[in-house]
Amino acid sequence: QKCLDICPTDAFPAPYQLDARRCIAYLTIEHQGHIPREFREAIGNRVFGCDDCLAVCPWNKFAETARDVQMQARAELNAPALAELAALDDAAFRKLFAGSPVKRLGRDRLIRNVLIAMGNSGLTYLLPNIEAHLTDHNPVVRAAAVWALGQLAPQSAVSGLAAIHRPSETDTDVLAEWGLACEATLGQSFSEDRH
Repeated sequence: QKCLDICPTDAFPAPYQLDARRCIAYLTIEHQGHIPREFREAIGNRVFGCDDCLAVCPWNKFAETARDVQMQARAELNAPALAELAALDDAAFRKLFAGSPVKRLGRDRLIRNVLIAMGNSGLTYLLPNIEAHLTDHNPVVRAAAVWALGQLAPQSAVSGLAAIHRPSETDTDVLAEWGLACEATLGQSFSEDRH
């Protein structure tokens, strides 16, 4: 029952059943498109998997730390800063994650995940890192950037950036994210005005 209780996205509909479409490991590693809005906040700061269910599994108390040096985490990959990850271009991504399971994501999916984590961070100093991806070559990355922007930026900033970027945007999913971001921040500003 522990794995059912701890899962941030309720990916276990019943004992011994997993709905992979709700699993953060699936969403951040295997899923190639846009991460559904309903799961973005639950993803929190995770950029590659989740494993909360494994952490609480009673069977894992028997697990041992790997002795093989090749199985040990590399120091430079131990909790890298979101801003550093967001700055990776394809070449830097390949170099940093060479020989790592993260490499199979590709740069675009990693950046998508990093932007979701940034949007959940509450850290407004990350806004320039997010804004840099509003013109990314990949629409999945651009959409995640718009969502993250809507989570952290004040309404005036979202509206101003929307005025710059929406007219030239051709991807319908990115345009939908702009619409929702502008709507959400507008609603937020009305709420703030009432207080």
